[in-house]
Amino acid sequence: MFHHFDPKLFSDPNFKEDSVREVIIAPMLSRLGYHPIGTQTVVRSKTLTQPFIYVGTRKHPVTIIPDYTLYHLERPVLVLDAKSPAENVTSTAHIQQAYSYAIHPEVRVKHFALCNGKRLAVYTVESPKPILDIPFEDFESRWEDIEKHLAPKYLLQPELRNFAPDFGFAVSRLGLAANAELIMIGVRLGMFARQSADLYSATVNTEFAGINHCVSFDFKPELLTHLVAGLPDVLRDQFLSALSHAPFQAGADLCVEVDLRTHLGDPIEGKNETFVPLIIDDVFGARFNPTPPKSAGTDIPPHIFRLSKVIKIVSTDQDPT
Repeated sequence: MFHHFDPKLFSDPNFKEDSVREVIIAPMLSRLGYHPIGTQTVVRSKTLTQPFIYVGTRKHPVTIIPDYTLYHLERPVLVLDAKSPAENVTSTAHIQQAYSYAIHPEVRVKHFALCNGKRLAVYTVESPKPILDIPFEDFESRWEDIEKHLAPKYLLQPELRNFAPDFGFAVSRLGLAANAELIMIGVRLGMFARQSADLYSATVNTEFAGINHCVSFDFKPELLTHLVAGLPDVLRDQFLSALSHAPFQAGADLCVEVDLRTHLGDPIEGKNETFVPLIIDDVFGARFNPTPPKSAGTDIPPHIFRLSKVIKIVSTDQDPT
């Protein structure tokens, strides 16, 4: 996107705010899918009918009109203000100006951003600190971060930023055949769930190409006992019991370690992404690992059974002292 741009231009006194808009911001918005017409649109320098907001009974003037107001289905989702490279995108004064526009009744967006070419800073109206502060030299390598903070689906559903991309989909894009066999050694599983009478699933996060991905495993009911075969009897019984009744979920907390033969399943269109499960064909090793790493999920609802919570209880009950 910026292969033919020399960052030394940021030091050129002739490279001002209008250059930042044309050379840096416009290509980024186009790549993000914002266009003059369509589902995702951008409006330049949208003026306000009443350029002030009330603080109590006092009028507070809105002193700037941000260069870009981004829309999704005619709904504002973010305002973006361009600055010259000589201006600071984390300046309190600039932040306050953009914030006053973002909260205006005619706009009402939760996110606003400032870009001086050298840096892009994205804020929410709830926090004084940027949720993204990224230098120009990282715009290309961290494009996924920019997308997660400026694309409409993430602005409308910020919780999606925490979703890890799907491992199976990423692997399938490498060109592997649908029936390609994947041998997985030492996999430590996280959440188990019964999807139907004929289908169970298990998930875990793993790093792939330097990015944290979510791996989804699908398997037939008869493989369940093989997957948990390494657990001590009392833990295995509790774990299987939790999966046998509502909500039909149980957290293994990476205590279940297995060796698997799998293959890529068919792509599944979810609400927010396409994912490709790994179908478990065989379990040729299962072990109990009682010391899960600190990376084990902590966002599991409290009503879900978790092995990590019962391991200590069982150990205490069985301690002869």
